[in-house]
Amino acid sequence: MEEHNAHLPNFELRFNKKVRGGTAGANVQPSPGKTVYGVLYKIEEGSFRSLDRYEGVPDHYRRIEIQVTPDGGQPVPAQVYIASKVMKGLRPSAQYLQAILTGAGEHSLPAAYIGEIKTAAGAA
Repeated sequence: MEEHNAHLPNFELRFNKKVRGGTAGANVQPSPGKTVYGVLYKIEEGSFRSLDRYEGVPDHYRRIEIQVTPDGGQPVPAQVYIASKVMKGLRPSAQYLQAILTGAGEHSLPAAYIGEIKTAAGAA
């Protein structure tokens, strides 16, 4: 599977999507001047049906097309899932947060951004 580190300008990572057990799932939301870093994967168009089911589109998430910028490249269109309903005061489970932090480290996302993830999770 083809993948590239990328960033999404003018958005920020939030843990404001309620998931099973009352903990928080990750979400992105518009935020001028902020940036979300992550990994851009190239997948087959038919795979979106499975992803949409897994993410609970349209009840839990909506999928939108937005411009992201691969490291060292020009902006490209990408599909992003954004929570349909958000809540304040949620925190991710320790296991879920650790999976996100492990992935961020494995993909060498910026150290300052990894700190922002911890802050957003209420773990900093």
